[in-house]
Amino acid sequence: MAIGVLALSAGLLVAGCSGIPPPAPSGSPAGPLTLAGSPSAATATTSNEPGSTGPAPSADLAKLVGPWQAGGLPLGDAQIAVISDACATAAREQLGEAEANLPTTLVDARGGGVATAILADDPRAIECLARIDGSGAAHVDGVIRLAQSATGPAENSTIAITSLLTADDVDGGRTLTIGRVGSNAPRVDVTLADGTSVVATNADGWFSAWWPGQPRVTAIRAVDAGGAVVATIPPPAGEVDGRLGAASWWLDPTEPNPTEDTVTIHALVLEEACASGKAPDGRIEPPMMDFSETAVTVTIGIRPVPGNQDCQGNEPYPLTFELDEPLAGRTLFDGGEVPPRDASKPPVG
Repeated sequence: MAIGVLALSAGLLVAGCSGIPPPAPSGSPAGPLTLAGSPSAATATTSNEPGSTGPAPSADLAKLVGPWQAGGLPLGDAQIAVISDACATAAREQLGEAEANLPTTLVDARGGGVATAILADDPRAIECLARIDGSGAAHVDGVIRLAQSATGPAENSTIAITSLLTADDVDGGRTLTIGRVGSNAPRVDVTLADGTSVVATNADGWFSAWWPGQPRVTAIRAVDAGGAVVATIPPPAGEVDGRLGAASWWLDPTEPNPTEDTVTIHALVLEEACASGKAPDGRIEPPMMDFSETAVTVTIGIRPVPGNQDCQGNEPYPLTFELDEPLAGRTLFDGGEVPPRDASKPPVG
């Protein structure tokens, strides 16, 4: 069942994604937003045209749930906030407080009743997939962590793909891509084998787009404000998956218990995704760490094995990692569960 249901307003003032409001704090209600009868103009906006500024309407509901468009639809502050709040609510329930409090970098909506949001603060980032129904409500289908190794900031005029994956959440299926782009390229164009040109939504060093079906990508280009191509990604050979699969970890019982001065942690990690029995060696991302006066919460993610995998079960894998500061008597927690689990014991079941 979808979670994070909020009302999505149409006909509101447009603002660039760099001005996205932060997610609502935990427990704060998001009041219903009334759907306007027609879009209104804003005094300034960003668009998918290089160097374009000036008045533009925010997307109305008919376009958000209507046919797919090759360019991203302009969204008003309140429209973005509704999707952002829904994604933050889902992240809080599924991933934890640190992910729920990430700022929203961009929201890509281009029809079909779907939207993609990126919530990020380097090096932590998540992808949120949402649906917009005919009543104007936003429903979050899923939130997932993105791998540090796939989300590093792009330099100046460079461009890189984080994910290029197919999904079946619209009739006929679709292909989604997200990635990083340098500050010198305010536009990202995707060319498909059938000749279609798709303009990605681009904000704060990230881009996102989707298109119907599974046509092959022939090029992804970064374009500067003058319309010149400054970088090109060759056609990927297949899917690119920058997402992180869930994993649990706990202290290795064969090693001495941590002390006040402990920095080196000896752990056992259990991959929860199907992996055909393959060990996660080489697929484990650097741990994410959150420190408080009483706790050190460590979250470990594992990049999935490409392609379809059998679910024959995985064995615990030994992993040694370094804390950013001494443990100093604080309790170690596994941030892969919500709420975090005491890492001195293995997960139940």
